[in-house]
Amino acid sequence: MLVFLSDVHFTDGSSGETIKPTAFMIFAENVRKLADSVKSLEEVRLVLLGDIFDTIRTTRWLSSPVRPWSNPGPEQEELVGQILQDIIRNNEQSLSELRGLRLYAQERQVPFGITYVIGNHDWLVNRYAGCRAMVAEALGMARENGPFPVHLFEREYGVFARHGDIYDPFNYMGQRDASSIGDAIVIELLNKYPYQVALRLSDLVSAGAIGEKERAGIALQLKELDNIRPLLDVPSWVLMVANKTESEAARQAIAGAWDDCVEAFFQVPFIQSQDKFIWPDMIDLLQIALQLSSHISKKMLEKVAELKEKCFPEDMAGGYDRHAFTEQRVRSGEARFVLYGHTHDYLMVPLDQVPVPDGSNRDKIYFNTGTWRKTWNKARYDPMREFIGWHVLTYVAIFKPAENGPYSFEVWNAALG
Repeated sequence: MLVFLSDVHFTDGSSGETIKPTAFMIFAENVRKLADSVKSLEEVRLVLLGDIFDTIRTTRWLSSPVRPWSNPGPEQEELVGQILQDIIRNNEQSLSELRGLRLYAQERQVPFGITYVIGNHDWLVNRYAGCRAMVAEALGMARENGPFPVHLFEREYGVFARHGDIYDPFNYMGQRDASSIGDAIVIELLNKYPYQVALRLSDLVSAGAIGEKERAGIALQLKELDNIRPLLDVPSWVLMVANKTESEAARQAIAGAWDDCVEAFFQVPFIQSQDKFIWPDMIDLLQIALQLSSHISKKMLEKVAELKEKCFPEDMAGGYDRHAFTEQRVRSGEARFVLYGHTHDYLMVPLDQVPVPDGSNRDKIYFNTGTWRKTWNKARYDPMREFIGWHVLTYVAIFKPAENGPYSFEVWNAALG
């Protein structure tokens, strides 16, 4: 039995909300119950399908000149190691629940293992052997000499899996051992902006313009920026936060800090190096998408939203089933199940059905393993101003033909709001 989960995004707690240990207690208990129900269990293996130890989503980068796109070396390795130590410390109880599944497997006398597949928020782990060793120890894995894989094919299960970031031009730029525009968005904008707003609001508190309670409430909302889906709706979230305060000074601080941070973002040398002479390129489209629009009419705001839809088609955030169908292992018939993560949206899509000689049909199915984070989503009937959030958790179990009779997979998908 293979159990896939992705996009847990363990963080050091400095930005956004990390899922609570209770979720991992529930997960571990469910895996044990699932394994107990399998008729002929041969193994229990967790496949962590990328973005597990999130080394990008931390404010530690802001206190250092080193960045993910800096040249590899001792300074970068030291910083990534420090971030990992903080992540492990902040999530020790959750990690212990994952390690505890090994004891259960030993009691059942079946092999247990963990396979770690790299994504776009943990790719730096793969760059340094010491960082890989830290992750392996935290998960109770056997240490491997080489890097963690970027995809997985299991012939006995008919499974092909990858994180899915290679189909996202913001977060993959040709090779996985290299930084991306997405890294810069998180570090130079989404991590930096709440900090800049906090400084301005603290000045307002000192001047008596707003109260401490209001400052703390605004700061808490802005720390959730990286949980907005799709990410390019972040300006709408900023406007929503600004519109919910009655203080004009606070609204100006929120909007002014965003404009300043966006302007600074496009001055980052790494981002400037991606700006091509042709128009529109990725950077030009980002400049359109990241603009606040509070000063223009609702009709014009809707026009901007329409432009975003044209410039950033849905396929960049979803529609990954089309990529799944073109995977070589699927086209060859070696894999019948394809699993991606990355988009944070759970999905199950029938890809194809192929007749086999015994008269039955062979189903090909795509799964997206969703996320283990709180997600904020635009309200359908006021999409410019309101968001609704809930905690989500998804995992997918795939069985060998001999393990569970006619049942080849099981999906567990939950939301708490």
